[in-house]
Amino acid sequence: MKYLVASEGNALESNVSTHYGRAPFFLIYDDETKALVAKANDGSLDPHLVIRDEAKGGAKKLICGGIGPHAYQVAEKFNVEVCVTSGIPVAQAVKLASEGKLPVTTGPTAHHHEHGGHNHMHN
Repeated sequence: MKYLVASEGNALESNVSTHYGRAPFFLIYDDETKALVAKANDGSLDPHLVIRDEAKGGAKKLICGGIGPHAYQVAEKFNVEVCVTSGIPVAQAVKLASEGKLPVTTGPTAHHHEHGGHNHMHN
């Protein structure tokens, strides 16, 4: 199965990020082929389109610490199950998700933080 994971880094040893849209990386991991693709969330990607594109590419589960309403709607539209956890390595989160041991959310867990498709950073 393919997983889309919001991650603090670009490796399976990196921790799951606390919020999907603001994760530094999106990891796509196939637990059958062991293939890993890391996409930097550096402002060049639309996190919502990542969900759509990876769902079309076969991703069935999204793992993140939290997810806003728009991203959740996109995941729901493309039949991507959203599993919630953070602060543990991606590899461990994928293993738990594959065993059905991660909580699955039935709605957004965070408030909307984006306006007009642009992230607003507050320092």
